[in-house]
Amino acid sequence: MSDEVTSDRSKSASRQPEPLPENPGAIANRPHRLIVPVLLLAAYWIAYLSLLSIEMASFQRFMLQVLALALLALSFTIWWLAFHRGLRFWQRLAVFGAMIVPGVAAMFALHPSVLPPVPVLLTLPWLFTLGTLWLLAMRKSSPNYRIYGLIVLAVVGWIPSALVRMDGLSGGGESALRRRWSPTAEEIYLTQKRTQPAVTLDIPLGIAPHDWPAFRGPNGDSLLRGVEIATDWDASPPKEVWRKRIGPGWSSFAAVSGYLFTQEQRGDSEVVAAYDAQTGHETWVHEDVGVRFDEQMGGPGPRATPTFVDGKLLTLGAKGTLNCLDAGTGKPVWGRSVAEDAAAPGEKPEVSMWGYCSSPLVVDGLVYVFAGSAKSDKNLLAYRADTGDLAWTAKAGTHSYSSAQVATIAGREQILFVSDQAVSGFDPATGAVLWTHKAAEPSGYSSIQANFVSPSEFVTSFSQESGITRLEVTPDGNDDWQVEVKWESKAMNPFFNDFVVHDGALYGFDNNIFCCIDAATGKRNWKGGRYDTGQVLLLADHPLLLVTSEWGDVILVAADPQKHRELGRFKAFQGKTWNHPVVVRNRLFLRNAEEMACYEFELVEPSINSTAPVQSAGD
Repeated sequence: MSDEVTSDRSKSASRQPEPLPENPGAIANRPHRLIVPVLLLAAYWIAYLSLLSIEMASFQRFMLQVLALALLALSFTIWWLAFHRGLRFWQRLAVFGAMIVPGVAAMFALHPSVLPPVPVLLTLPWLFTLGTLWLLAMRKSSPNYRIYGLIVLAVVGWIPSALVRMDGLSGGGESALRRRWSPTAEEIYLTQKRTQPAVTLDIPLGIAPHDWPAFRGPNGDSLLRGVEIATDWDASPPKEVWRKRIGPGWSSFAAVSGYLFTQEQRGDSEVVAAYDAQTGHETWVHEDVGVRFDEQMGGPGPRATPTFVDGKLLTLGAKGTLNCLDAGTGKPVWGRSVAEDAAAPGEKPEVSMWGYCSSPLVVDGLVYVFAGSAKSDKNLLAYRADTGDLAWTAKAGTHSYSSAQVATIAGREQILFVSDQAVSGFDPATGAVLWTHKAAEPSGYSSIQANFVSPSEFVTSFSQESGITRLEVTPDGNDDWQVEVKWESKAMNPFFNDFVVHDGALYGFDNNIFCCIDAATGKRNWKGGRYDTGQVLLLADHPLLLVTSEWGDVILVAADPQKHRELGRFKAFQGKTWNHPVVVRNRLFLRNAEEMACYEFELVEPSINSTAPVQSAGD
């Protein structure tokens, strides 16, 4: 008996009590590790900052930013729902819903100017970051505090998306955000215009030797001769003569006989306006009502620059309104819809994604503009300058934001045009294709003018990613032409900014940094000067480069193929500035989407611009 008792006691002593079920709330109360989200966030922010510092095309940067955020969001979601043990599953699901539902609601509350990807790209990384910091700070606290804090953060974090509007994107793809209910520059301008009516004058006009009658100057190459300015801007800085508000648009000026002509948006109307170059006062205005153009990347307003010829002004609006106006009065001579003329039979007129940008070219009584279409072969159009009748159309690519230009190659005058598909030479009278060179990688972003480096050779670019190409065009027999690629280079990637040619070198933008390229080899000489998406004009007699940065700085740079030398700079505007600068004698005329201004240089010696034809390659 005693043996049995002893045995039972022994078994009882050796038997361990079964553990009690753990309180589910204890899991939530236990401090939990957050190494995974911390590592994910560290990787994301390192990648994000690296993308900002690495030079690349803006579209490539945007797509990589989207990819990085998508990977972060996917990884974070998997970790949160499947592996995080700091909260119960239903609590994690509630927080996940609190992140998604307000985000979807915010998309419906966005201002029309805001692109939906923008608030997602700006908000999600900070929600993940602040949420992780909250979890770190509240690791040992009650799960209720963690849940409520995360839900409040998720809801409140999306609210700013509904409180802002977007004033377009920069050339690098950064969003310009403003308070939603703050007046736009255009609204402020229109309010002032109601108290400042224009005065219409009958002004007889003709081109003088110093005038700037068309896009990129009299020869279309952004080259200026006959002016030498003081380069010590510390001792003799350019002086502001006048400054005025202006309607939005990316047009430049045509400057003729002491007057400036440009295009702008004023509410529902697209406007061609004339201004007194001495004072900035408006002299006449022509309105096309009901043709407002506005898109979320570039913003509102026309894109092309007026062209002055024989007392007439030729203008192309962003939606395809082609006007011929009396330059002295602004009264219409004739008008056409390029969009309608280019449409295929039975198809509705198309407007390019960023609007019509082709500044009219006038040669021997014909007006040339581009109106690309994916559904029509009527891409390059020629109109009779006296009547507006359509003279001919030609197939020239589906998209382009370039302008037609005139060139004489081997004694043969031709119309040169760069599109998304190719660069081609056309017979001015008939539109017959003389020669063509297809782009290696067709793109919808062609916007650069060809620049000649010799009488038969020029450099062009088809897109921001394609770099630049030097081509030689030579005649070969009866009406046959040969096109030879001399070199292709990724050392310069201009987008919608200028580059110029001087003394065997190209000066322009490699994305957002200024650079110099050897015109003979395509190799880079130097790179320096972060001027973002700016423009450049060559003062050939010095030689000097007058650069306008994307953010309104004016910079004087030596046209030195050996090194980058910045000689001076001043701030002209605060806002985004994509418009091309214009110089007439010792006056610099600038504008952007909000303001226009005139600055006066101190001259080294009295002189005026020359309008004699110049082969920029030989400079």
